[in-house]
Amino acid sequence: MEPYVHGAVLDMQIARDDLLVALGDLGPADWRKYVPYGSRTLHDLLAHLAAADHAWALAAQGLLRGEGGDVTPLTSLKAASARKRAIDRGRSQTVAQLLDEMQRRRRLLLGLYDLLEPRHLALALPSYGERHNSVRERIWLGYHDRLHAAGVRRAMRMSWHPQRLKYLPEIMPAVEMLAPDAMLHMIYSVDPVYWERASAVPGWTYRQLLMHIATGDWVLQLHLHHVIDHGSVAAWPDVAAGNAARLEEREHSTSQALTEEFLSMRHETMGLLSQLGPKHLVLPIEFPSEPAPNSHSVLEYALGFDRHDDIHREQLRRAMQYATARGGGA
Repeated sequence: MEPYVHGAVLDMQIARDDLLVALGDLGPADWRKYVPYGSRTLHDLLAHLAAADHAWALAAQGLLRGEGGDVTPLTSLKAASARKRAIDRGRSQTVAQLLDEMQRRRRLLLGLYDLLEPRHLALALPSYGERHNSVRERIWLGYHDRLHAAGVRRAMRMSWHPQRLKYLPEIMPAVEMLAPDAMLHMIYSVDPVYWERASAVPGWTYRQLLMHIATGDWVLQLHLHHVIDHGSVAAWPDVAAGNAARLEEREHSTSQALTEEFLSMRHETMGLLSQLGPKHLVLPIEFPSEPAPNSHSVLEYALGFDRHDDIHREQLRRAMQYATARGGGA
C-alpha cells in the first residue's frame, strides 16, 4: 500500500474504532432517539453509515480506472438524495444487519484503497463542485466517523425532538449556506494534535480560531433579535471587543466543547432566521466596514454572512489531518 494511503487508513481505523464504541453503548430503546439538531433517529444514522462508503468506493474505482477529473461531480442535491434513499431502505433492516453492512462496505473500500498508487493521488477527484478536489484530502474519511460518533453521544446526552422551521423563500439561500455541515467537515478533519498549534491567524492557535467560530454568530444574532423584537436595526456593537471577551471566557474550553457550542449557536441562528417576515428583510442597515453612508438591507446582510464561515473554514484547512505530518503534505 502506498505510504500516504497506509497512514490515512490507520487514522481512519482509529476513528472507526471510536465510532463502534459509541454505537456499542446504545441499548435497544436508544435507536429511536433523535440526533440533535436534525431529524434523524440513531437508527436512521446507522442506515446512513451502513451505506456511506458506497459513493467513496465508486470514486476509488474511478481513480483506479484513471478517470479522475472525467468523473461527473456529485452535486449536493444528488448526495442528499442518495442519503435519503439509504435511510429509507435502512428503516426495514435490523441494527445487526446495518452494522454488518457498514463493516462489510468498509472492508471493500479499504481493498480498493490498497490498490491506489502515487499516480492515482495526482488525479483530480471532483466532489460537490468544491474548489478543493485533492485525492489526498478526499480519501481520508476519518472525519465522517468522528462527526457521527459525536452525534451519537450528543443524542444520548440530550432529549431532542425535531423542529419544523419554515422560512421565507428570500431567506432560503442563507439558510442553506449556513447549514453547519461544511464547517463540521472541516472541524472533524483537523488533526487533534494541531488544536494548540499556531494557526494562520496571527496570535491565535487553531483552538482559539475554533473559539471564534463557535461564537461567530453573536453579532448576527444581536441584530436578528433586535429586528424581531423591536422592528428596527440595533446599533453595531464593538465587534473586536466582543470577540476578545468571548475568547477570554473560553480560554479553557476543549475543541469538543467548542464544536458543541458552534452547533447550538448555529441552531439558534436558524431559529431566528425562521422568524423573519417580509417587513424585517427590507429594513436598512449600514455596514461599519464600508464608508458611510452605505445602503444595505437585512436580507443582504443575512445572505452575505456565509462569507464569515468560508474565511474561517479556509483557515482551518492547513490543520486537516490529510495535510499534516502523517498526511504527507497539502
